Amino acid sequence: MLDAAIKNQIRSSFEAAKKELSDFNNRSSQNVMIAEIAKTLSREYPDLNPIICVEAPTGTGKTLAYLIGTLPIALKNNKKLIIASANIALQEQILYKDIIEAKKYLVVDFKYALAKGRSRYVCIRNLINLTDENSGSQSMFEDSLLWDSPPSQNQLDKMHEMTDDYSTARWNGEIDSLESPPEEVLWQKIACNRFTCNAKNCEFYSDCAFFKARKKISRADVIIANHDLVLADIFSGNSILPDVEDCFFIFDEAHHFSQKALSHFSIGASTEFIKTSIQQTQSIIDQIAKATQQEKSKNFVNNVVNAINDLTETLLDIEYQDDIHLFSIVRVPSDILNLVNIVLKLINTAFDDFYDQKDAWQSYIKRHTVEQNTVDNLNNIIGLNEQNLSSIIQVLSAFTQKHNSSKPPVSQWIERSNLSTRKFNFHINSAKIDVSEHLNKLIWLNAAGIVLTSATLTSLNSFDRFNQQLGLNNNENKYLRLPSPFNFKSVDFIVANMKTSPKDIYEHTQELASELNKRIDQKSATLVLFASNNQMQLVADILEPSLNCQLLVQGEFSKKRILEKHLERRDKNKGSVIFGLDSFAEGVDLKGDNLNHVMIAKLRFSVPTSPIEKTTQSYFESLNRNPFLEIALPDASLRLVQACGRLIRSENDTGKISIFDNRLKTKFYGKQLLDALPGYNIVIE
Repeated sequence: MLDAAIKNQIRSSFEAAKKELSDFNNRSSQNVMIAEIAKTLSREYPDLNPIICVEAPTGTGKTLAYLIGTLPIALKNNKKLIIASANIALQEQILYKDIIEAKKYLVVDFKYALAKGRSRYVCIRNLINLTDENSGSQSMFEDSLLWDSPPSQNQLDKMHEMTDDYSTARWNGEIDSLESPPEEVLWQKIACNRFTCNAKNCEFYSDCAFFKARKKISRADVIIANHDLVLADIFSGNSILPDVEDCFFIFDEAHHFSQKALSHFSIGASTEFIKTSIQQTQSIIDQIAKATQQEKSKNFVNNVVNAINDLTETLLDIEYQDDIHLFSIVRVPSDILNLVNIVLKLINTAFDDFYDQKDAWQSYIKRHTVEQNTVDNLNNIIGLNEQNLSSIIQVLSAFTQKHNSSKPPVSQWIERSNLSTRKFNFHINSAKIDVSEHLNKLIWLNAAGIVLTSATLTSLNSFDRFNQQLGLNNNENKYLRLPSPFNFKSVDFIVANMKTSPKDIYEHTQELASELNKRIDQKSATLVLFASNNQMQLVADILEPSLNCQLLVQGEFSKKRILEKHLERRDKNKGSVIFGLDSFAEGVDLKGDNLNHVMIAKLRFSVPTSPIEKTTQSYFESLNRNPFLEIALPDASLRLVQACGRLIRSENDTGKISIFDNRLKTKFYGKQLLDALPGYNIVIE
C-alpha cells in the first residue's frame, strides 16, 4: 500500500521537477499517470495485478511520470527498477538525458547502470590469445578450427590495436565505443560468450569488461536496458539482470514488445551449417584424443552428412514460392519428418560423444601441465561448438515436435538458397505464432510490478489487440488512456477524392503522383509516407523533374542523413519533401515549421507475407475467426495513428494531413478508422 512516506517522496519529487526542469509543463494527464502508476504498483487495487498499461500521447511527459511514480516504490521494496526501451536511440536518451535530469529532481537517491548483452563486450583472454605471436605455434593447432583461414594482416593489426587500447584504458571493451568496429566475423571470435567464458576461473576476470559492467549492474537501483536484452536474459535464465521477481519493469514503446518477443521464439539452422558443425565436432574430438593421447573415436561425420543429403534430396522435390515452402498447420509430411528425426538422432549421439570428450579434456588438464594458450584455444573452440550443436538440436527438436491441438501451432517452413547452379542450401525454420503464454509465465505473473507505456497502445479505441498479442487481460490489469495536451481540432485530416482504388496499383500510382504534384507546397516542409517501396520510387521518378524543392527519398541516404538534409533546408527557409516508408512513420520528431504537411499514400494493411503471418492467418481461419477484423484492421488503425502523429509534436504545432485512399469512404471499416483518430477536423472531399 502507498504509505505516507512514499506519497511524500512522490509529491516532493514532482515539485522539485517543476523547479529544476526548464521545459517543464504542468499537465493534468501527467499527474494522473503518476498517481495511477503508484497506486497500481503499491497494490492499491486488490483485485488487479500490479500491471498498468498507459497510453500516454506525445507531450504527456511519460518518462518523468513513470520515474516519479515507480522509483520510490521500487526502493522502498528493495527491488530493482528495469527501464526497457524499444531501441538503442531511446535507450541512449534515457541514459544520457532523462536519468541525469531525474537525479536533479528526485528526492530519493539512486544509482543507475546501462545493461548490454554479453556479446557487446570483448573477451580480453580471447583477444590476447589470438594476437599472441606464439598462439599458433602448437603443432596440434596446425589445422585451425577457430579460423576458416589464417587471419589477415589487417585483422591482426586491428586486434593488436584493440589490445593496446584496452590495456591502456583508452578503450572500455565495448564494441559500441569503437570508432571503427571490426568486421562481424572477427568480433565473433573475440567477443564474450557464455559458452567459452571461464568466469572467476579466468586469469583476466578482475579486468573483464563484461564482469565489470555486471558488477555495476548489481550495485545499481535503476538498470537501463532494451526489450531484446530483457527478453533474451529472461528466456536464458537471467545471466545479466536480476531475477524477475526482484524487479519492477517499465517497458517504454511497449507496442513493439510483442514483435520483439516473437523474434526470440523464431529459430532456424541450415543444412550446410549442420554439416560444417558436425565436421568441426569430429575435428575437436580428434584434437582432444590427440592431446590426451587417447584412441580416436568412431567417425560419425559420414552418417550425418549422408542423412542430410537424403533430407536435401527430399526437400528438392517440394514446391517453393519465392524460395519458401510453408508447411500446413496440421503437421510436416511424414517423409520429411522422419528424415529430420534421423538427423536429430545422429546429432544427439554426436553431442553425447562430444560431451564425453569434453569431460575427458577437462579432467586431463587438471592432472597434466598443458600450455595455457593451448588450453584456452581448445576451450574456446569447444565452447563455440557446444553453442552450435545446442542451437541445431533446439531447431530440429522444435521442428519435429508434435502439435498440441489445444494451443496455437508453430510455424514451420523451409527456405531455399543457392550455393551453386546445381546445389542448394536449405534453412529449416520453426517459430511460435503466439508468445502470450510464455510471457505470462516468465514475466507477467512473476514481476514485482510492471508499467507498459507508449503513445499508441490502443487500436480502434481498444486495448484488445494489445492484450491479445501479449497475453494480458482487461479484467486483471489496470488500463489508462490519457488525453493529449495538443489541439488536434486545428488540424485538417483530408480524405482526398480519389477515383482509383489502391488495389489498382498502376492507376492509383498515376493518380497519386498527379495529386501530390498539385498539393505539395514547394516552399514548406512535407512528409509523404508510402506503404510500398515500388510505388514510392515510381512516384519519385514522375515528380522529381517538376519539383523546385529538394526531394529526399528513403534509400538514397540513411534516415539520419535525410533528416539532417531536411533540417538544413528548413533552416534556410527553403522547401523540402521527404518520401519515406514505415520507418519514417514512427520516431520522426520534426517540430514547428520543420513539418507542415503529412501525406499518406494509402492505408497500411498487413498482408500476410512472412511464414509466421501466414500460419497465424490459417490458424485464425481454422477457428472460424476473422483475421482481417482481429489482426489486419486493428494494426492498420495503429499504423494510421502513428503516421499522423508525425505532424503535431508540440503544443504550438499545426498543419494538415492528407490521405489518398478511397477505402476510408467506400468500405465499412472506414468510419471505424476515422473515429479512432485523435480529434482531427475530418474533411472528406
